[in-house]
Amino acid sequence: MKKIITGILCIIISFCLFVLGLLKFLPVFIGSLLLFLSTFFTVLFFSERRRFKGFHL
Repeated sequence: MKKIITGILCIIISFCLFVLGLLKFLPVFIGSLLLFLSTFFTVLFFSERRRFKGFHL
């Protein structure tokens, strides 16, 4: 649960940085890269599931 909340918080922060990039306060490249990475890892955490890895003897 903490991973999901952290991911959503990172998306909000990176979106604010992206908006600042659109307003010419920061480079747009940095904001868009952070927004993409935070969205990617949050979706990765949402789709993570427990998998059966076989029986261990």
